Amino acid sequence: MADRVQKGWWFAVLLSIGLPFVPPVASAQDGAIDRESYGRAAEYCRTIRPRSLITLSPDKHILCLDAVLLPGLDVSPAETLEPGGLVVIRSLGGREDKALELAKLIRDRHATVVVYDYCFSACAEFIMTAPDHTFVLKDALVLWHNPGSSDPADPYCAFLKTSREGGPRAFRRGPCREGGDTVEYSSARIAQYFRERAIDPSSVAPPDSAHVRKRVASIYAETGVDRDILWTLHPRYYPRLFKADIVFESYPQSQEEVDAAAARLSIKSKIIYDP
Repeated sequence: MADRVQKGWWFAVLLSIGLPFVPPVASAQDGAIDRESYGRAAEYCRTIRPRSLITLSPDKHILCLDAVLLPGLDVSPAETLEPGGLVVIRSLGGREDKALELAKLIRDRHATVVVYDYCFSACAEFIMTAPDHTFVLKDALVLWHNPGSSDPADPYCAFLKTSREGGPRAFRRGPCREGGDTVEYSSARIAQYFRERAIDPSSVAPPDSAHVRKRVASIYAETGVDRDILWTLHPRYYPRLFKADIVFESYPQSQEEVDAAAARLSIKSKIIYDP
Protein backbone atom coordinates (compact mmCIF):
# COMPACT_ATOMS: atom_id res chain seq x y z
CA MET A 1 0.00 0.00 0.00
CA ALA A 2 2.80 2.41 0.95
CA ASP A 3 4.47 1.70 -2.37
CA ARG A 4 1.26 2.54 -4.27
CA VAL A 5 0.83 5.77 -2.30
CA GLN A 6 4.43 6.79 -3.03
CA LYS A 7 4.00 6.14 -6.76
CA GLY A 8 0.74 8.08 -6.79
CA TRP A 9 2.42 11.05 -5.12
CA TRP A 10 5.31 10.96 -7.62
CA PHE A 11 2.89 10.79 -10.54
CA ALA A 12 1.12 13.90 -9.23
CA VAL A 13 4.44 15.74 -8.90
CA LEU A 14 5.36 14.92 -12.50
CA LEU A 15 2.00 16.16 -13.75
CA SER A 16 2.36 19.38 -11.78
CA ILE A 17 5.66 20.23 -13.50
CA GLY A 18 4.48 19.14 -16.91
CA LEU A 19 6.51 15.94 -17.25
CA PRO A 20 5.08 12.57 -18.26
CA PHE A 21 5.29 9.57 -15.99
CA VAL A 22 7.83 7.03 -17.22
CA PRO A 23 7.41 3.58 -15.68
CA PRO A 24 10.48 1.97 -14.14
CA VAL A 25 12.69 0.22 -16.68
CA ALA A 26 14.58 -3.03 -16.51
CA SER A 27 17.95 -2.74 -14.83
CA ALA A 28 20.99 -2.97 -17.07
CA GLN A 29 22.42 -5.43 -14.58
CA ASP A 30 19.51 -7.79 -15.24
CA GLY A 31 20.48 -7.97 -18.91
CA ALA A 32 16.79 -7.81 -19.82
CA ILE A 33 15.44 -6.30 -23.03
CA ASP A 34 12.29 -4.33 -22.34
CA ARG A 35 11.41 -2.78 -25.68
CA GLU A 36 8.32 -1.00 -24.40
CA SER A 37 10.18 0.66 -21.52
CA TYR A 38 13.04 1.70 -23.79
CA GLY A 39 10.56 3.17 -26.26
CA ARG A 40 8.75 5.07 -23.49
CA ALA A 41 12.06 6.42 -22.23
CA ALA A 42 12.89 7.74 -25.71
CA GLU A 43 9.45 9.36 -25.97
CA TYR A 44 10.01 10.97 -22.57
CA CYS A 45 13.28 12.46 -23.82
CA ARG A 46 11.52 13.82 -26.91
CA THR A 47 9.00 15.70 -24.73
CA ILE A 48 11.53 17.71 -22.73
CA ARG A 49 10.84 21.42 -23.16
CA PRO A 50 12.69 23.64 -23.45
CA ARG A 51 15.06 21.41 -25.37
CA SER A 52 18.19 20.67 -23.40
CA LEU A 53 21.45 19.08 -24.51
CA ILE A 54 21.53 16.80 -21.50
CA THR A 55 18.80 16.24 -18.91
CA LEU A 56 18.47 13.91 -15.93
CA SER A 57 14.92 12.84 -15.11
CA PRO A 58 13.56 13.85 -11.66
CA ASP A 59 13.84 10.27 -10.40
CA LYS A 60 17.42 10.07 -11.81
CA HIS A 61 16.67 6.87 -13.73
CA ILE A 62 16.89 8.34 -17.25
CA LEU A 63 19.61 10.53 -18.72
CA CYS A 64 18.55 12.18 -22.00
CA LEU A 65 21.36 13.33 -24.27
CA ASP A 66 20.58 15.12 -27.52
CA ALA A 67 23.83 16.77 -28.52
CA VAL A 68 27.06 16.74 -30.46
CA LEU A 69 29.85 15.54 -28.17
CA LEU A 70 31.91 18.74 -28.18
CA PRO A 71 34.56 19.73 -25.59
CA GLY A 72 32.26 22.25 -23.87
CA LEU A 73 29.43 19.77 -23.26
CA ASP A 74 28.78 19.27 -19.54
CA VAL A 75 28.17 15.56 -18.96
CA SER A 76 28.30 15.80 -15.15
CA PRO A 77 24.54 14.99 -14.79
CA ALA A 78 25.53 11.42 -15.68
CA GLU A 79 27.43 11.24 -12.40
CA THR A 80 24.16 11.12 -10.45
CA LEU A 81 22.26 8.74 -12.74
CA GLU A 82 20.85 5.90 -10.65
CA PRO A 83 22.91 2.70 -11.01
CA GLY A 84 21.34 0.51 -13.68
CA GLY A 85 19.55 3.48 -15.25
CA LEU A 86 19.19 4.42 -18.92
CA VAL A 87 21.26 6.74 -21.08
CA VAL A 88 18.94 7.66 -23.96
CA ILE A 89 20.93 9.28 -26.74
CA ARG A 90 20.82 10.71 -30.21
CA SER A 91 24.01 12.33 -31.43
CA LEU A 92 25.81 13.20 -34.63
CA GLY A 93 29.08 12.27 -32.93
CA GLY A 94 31.80 14.64 -31.80
CA ARG A 95 35.24 14.63 -30.25
CA GLU A 96 36.82 11.53 -28.78
CA ASP A 97 37.75 13.06 -25.38
CA LYS A 98 34.17 14.04 -24.58
CA ALA A 99 32.80 10.73 -25.86
CA LEU A 100 35.30 8.81 -23.74
CA GLU A 101 34.44 10.91 -20.69
CA LEU A 102 30.77 10.04 -21.06
CA ALA A 103 31.57 6.41 -21.84
CA LYS A 104 33.41 6.08 -18.52
CA LEU A 105 30.45 7.53 -16.61
CA ILE A 106 28.13 5.07 -18.38
CA ARG A 107 30.34 2.18 -17.27
CA ASP A 108 30.60 3.53 -13.72
CA ARG A 109 26.80 3.74 -13.43
CA HIS A 110 26.23 0.29 -15.01
CA ALA A 111 23.76 1.98 -17.34
CA THR A 112 22.01 0.67 -20.44
CA VAL A 113 22.31 2.82 -23.57
CA VAL A 114 19.20 3.35 -25.69
CA VAL A 115 19.76 4.87 -29.15
CA TYR A 116 16.93 6.67 -30.94
CA ASP A 117 16.85 8.54 -34.28
CA TYR A 118 20.61 8.54 -34.94
CA CYS A 119 24.04 7.79 -33.52
CA PHE A 120 27.05 8.60 -35.69
CA SER A 121 30.83 8.35 -35.48
CA ALA A 122 32.04 8.88 -31.88
CA CYS A 123 28.54 8.12 -30.60
CA ALA A 124 28.66 4.68 -32.22
CA GLU A 125 32.32 4.01 -31.53
CA PHE A 126 32.39 4.92 -27.83
CA ILE A 127 28.88 5.42 -26.41
CA MET A 128 27.15 2.41 -27.98
CA THR A 129 30.05 0.14 -27.04
CA ALA A 130 30.57 1.42 -23.49
CA PRO A 131 27.89 -0.45 -21.48
CA ASP A 132 27.12 -4.13 -21.10
CA HIS A 133 23.82 -3.61 -22.94
CA THR A 134 22.81 -1.26 -25.76
CA PHE A 135 19.44 -1.20 -27.51
CA VAL A 136 18.97 0.55 -30.87
CA LEU A 137 15.34 1.48 -31.41
CA LYS A 138 13.50 0.94 -34.68
CA ASP A 139 14.26 3.52 -37.41
CA ALA A 140 17.42 4.72 -35.65
CA LEU A 141 20.33 5.23 -38.03
CA VAL A 142 23.77 4.13 -36.78
CA LEU A 143 26.67 5.26 -38.94
CA TRP A 144 30.42 4.79 -38.72
CA HIS A 145 33.20 6.74 -40.40
CA ASN A 146 36.91 7.48 -40.26
CA PRO A 147 37.81 10.32 -37.89
CA GLY A 148 38.77 13.73 -39.18
CA SER A 149 41.23 16.22 -37.74
CA SER A 150 39.94 18.55 -35.03
CA ASP A 151 42.13 21.31 -36.47
CA PRO A 152 40.90 22.60 -39.86
CA ALA A 153 44.31 24.17 -40.45
CA ASP A 154 46.01 20.79 -40.09
CA PRO A 155 43.83 18.19 -41.85
CA TYR A 156 44.60 14.49 -41.86
CA CYS A 157 46.05 12.68 -44.84
CA ALA A 158 44.32 9.67 -46.39
CA PHE A 159 45.86 6.31 -47.27
CA LEU A 160 45.01 2.67 -47.95
CA LYS A 161 46.12 0.26 -45.25
CA THR A 162 47.02 -3.32 -46.08
CA SER A 163 45.16 -5.87 -43.99
CA ARG A 164 47.18 -8.22 -41.78
CA GLU A 165 44.89 -11.06 -42.87
CA GLY A 166 45.53 -10.42 -46.54
CA GLY A 167 41.99 -9.15 -47.19
CA PRO A 168 40.96 -5.95 -48.97
CA ARG A 169 42.88 -2.81 -48.10
CA ALA A 170 41.16 -0.39 -45.74
CA PHE A 171 40.79 3.36 -46.19
CA ARG A 172 42.22 5.22 -43.21
CA ARG A 173 43.03 8.77 -42.10
CA GLY A 174 45.82 10.03 -39.90
CA PRO A 175 48.24 12.87 -39.21
CA CYS A 176 50.41 13.79 -42.19
CA ARG A 177 54.17 13.38 -41.95
CA GLU A 178 57.03 14.87 -43.89
CA GLY A 179 57.76 13.03 -47.10
CA GLY A 180 54.11 12.13 -47.65
CA ASP A 181 53.97 9.30 -45.13
CA THR A 182 50.91 8.93 -42.92
CA VAL A 183 50.40 7.28 -39.56
CA GLU A 184 46.99 5.87 -38.70
CA TYR A 185 45.15 8.00 -36.19
CA SER A 186 44.98 6.73 -32.62
CA SER A 187 45.62 7.90 -29.08
CA ALA A 188 46.58 6.35 -25.77
CA ARG A 189 43.04 6.86 -24.44
CA ILE A 190 41.44 5.20 -27.45
CA ALA A 191 43.87 2.28 -27.28
CA GLN A 192 43.12 1.79 -23.57
CA TYR A 193 39.36 2.02 -24.20
CA PHE A 194 39.40 -0.70 -26.85
CA ARG A 195 41.63 -2.92 -24.73
CA GLU A 196 38.76 -2.84 -22.25
CA ARG A 197 35.70 -2.86 -24.56
CA ALA A 198 36.71 -4.60 -27.81
CA ILE A 199 37.08 -8.33 -28.40
CA ASP A 200 40.10 -7.66 -30.64
CA PRO A 201 41.36 -4.06 -30.27
CA SER A 202 43.15 -4.23 -33.63
CA SER A 203 39.87 -4.79 -35.50
CA VAL A 204 37.98 -1.62 -34.52
CA ALA A 205 39.57 1.45 -36.06
CA PRO A 206 36.70 2.01 -36.96
CA PRO A 207 34.93 -1.34 -37.57
CA ASP A 208 33.71 -2.31 -41.01
CA SER A 209 32.78 -5.37 -43.05
CA ALA A 210 34.55 -6.74 -46.13
CA HIS A 211 31.76 -5.29 -48.27
CA VAL A 212 32.11 -1.81 -46.79
CA ARG A 213 35.90 -1.95 -46.84
CA LYS A 214 35.99 -2.77 -50.54
CA ARG A 215 33.49 -0.05 -51.41
CA VAL A 216 35.21 2.72 -49.43
CA ALA A 217 38.69 1.74 -50.64
CA SER A 218 37.59 1.51 -54.27
CA ILE A 219 35.99 4.96 -54.19
CA TYR A 220 39.23 6.45 -52.88
CA ALA A 221 41.45 4.44 -55.23
CA GLU A 222 39.42 5.44 -58.29
CA THR A 223 39.26 9.16 -57.57
CA GLY A 224 42.18 9.87 -55.25
CA VAL A 225 39.81 12.18 -53.39
CA ASP A 226 39.33 11.88 -49.64
CA ARG A 227 35.54 11.95 -49.35
CA ASP A 228 33.63 11.91 -46.08
CA ILE A 229 31.99 8.49 -46.43
CA LEU A 230 29.82 6.93 -43.75
CA TRP A 231 28.53 3.37 -43.50
CA THR A 232 26.19 1.10 -41.62
CA LEU A 233 27.43 -2.13 -40.05
CA HIS A 234 25.20 -5.19 -39.94
CA PRO A 235 24.39 -6.36 -36.37
CA ARG A 236 25.79 -9.82 -37.11
CA TYR A 237 29.30 -8.37 -36.79
CA TYR A 238 28.95 -6.75 -33.37
CA PRO A 239 29.33 -9.91 -31.19
CA ARG A 240 32.82 -10.58 -32.55
CA LEU A 241 33.87 -6.92 -32.28
CA PHE A 242 32.62 -5.60 -28.94
CA LYS A 243 31.99 -6.89 -25.43
CA ALA A 244 28.77 -4.86 -25.27
CA ASP A 245 25.57 -6.73 -26.12
CA ILE A 246 24.24 -4.47 -28.90
CA VAL A 247 20.70 -5.26 -30.07
CA PHE A 248 18.92 -3.61 -33.00
CA GLU A 249 15.15 -3.55 -32.85
CA SER A 250 15.17 -3.26 -36.64
CA TYR A 251 18.22 -2.94 -38.89
CA PRO A 252 17.62 -1.16 -42.26
CA GLN A 253 16.64 -3.53 -45.05
CA SER A 254 18.15 -1.69 -48.03
CA GLN A 255 20.29 1.14 -49.35
CA GLU A 256 17.07 2.93 -50.28
CA GLU A 257 15.85 2.81 -46.68
CA VAL A 258 19.15 4.25 -45.46
CA ASP A 259 19.11 6.97 -48.12
CA ALA A 260 15.56 7.95 -47.13
CA ALA A 261 16.58 8.22 -43.47
CA ALA A 262 19.62 10.29 -44.42
CA ALA A 263 17.44 12.62 -46.50
CA ARG A 264 15.15 13.19 -43.50
CA LEU A 265 18.23 14.18 -41.49
CA SER A 266 19.66 16.34 -44.31
CA ILE A 267 22.87 14.28 -44.45
CA LYS A 268 24.79 15.08 -47.63
CA SER A 269 27.70 12.65 -47.20
CA LYS A 270 27.73 9.38 -49.10
CA ILE A 271 26.47 6.43 -47.05
CA ILE A 272 27.26 2.81 -47.82
CA TYR A 273 24.68 0.26 -46.71
CA ASP A 274 26.09 -2.97 -45.29
CA PRO A 275 23.71 -5.78 -46.29
